[in-house]
Amino acid sequence: MKKFLAAAVLMMASVFAVSSVQAADVDLKDPYKMVTAVADNAFQKLKANKDKISDVKFRKDLVRNDLLPYVDTRYAGFKVMGTNLKKASAAERDAFVDAFAEYIVASFAEALAMYNNQDLVAPEYKKVSDSATQVNAKFLIREAGKKDLELVFKLRKNTKTGEWRAFDLVSEGISMLTAKENELSPLIRERGIKAVTDLINKHNQTGSTEAIK
Repeated sequence: MKKFLAAAVLMMASVFAVSSVQAADVDLKDPYKMVTAVADNAFQKLKANKDKISDVKFRKDLVRNDLLPYVDTRYAGFKVMGTNLKKASAAERDAFVDAFAEYIVASFAEALAMYNNQDLVAPEYKKVSDSATQVNAKFLIREAGKKDLELVFKLRKNTKTGEWRAFDLVSEGISMLTAKENELSPLIRERGIKAVTDLINKHNQTGSTEAIK
């Protein structure tokens, strides 16, 4: 599981890591155009900064500044909170989402260190209906001498803005979001949203990438 998640996070970070200047050219209103445009730019940025990939701060800054704008961390955080969402105040929900987003940054940053010139095969473009609110986009990560890894990005449209963002990644039937739910939901049920938010914040400060217990 841990090995899979590392590979999956690497691919997700690679696909969505695009510079803020290039982000202006990304069509957030079309899920396939969005992931394809970001992917085309992402590998160029990673390859151009090979000498910095060993720098943890560089990797975290890259993920925090260039990845998170394309991930619906609020929706993902709310999914992790589950039924406990209704019990939390608006302030507690916001605090949890912020802590959860930074927790994701650490995981993605660790995975970026694994980048080694893998190739990305983007999905065939498909026209999405205006009424669609969720789309799955399948990518392949290809490395010489190894079997292709199939990764399905789950994208969600914000019905208020019409913009699309990723909220989950699935490979071989394993969902990253479900893995986070399985990790954190039991703690939330036992200790409450605020206590788990504090726990995540303390964990983030350590720089550890191990699962929270």
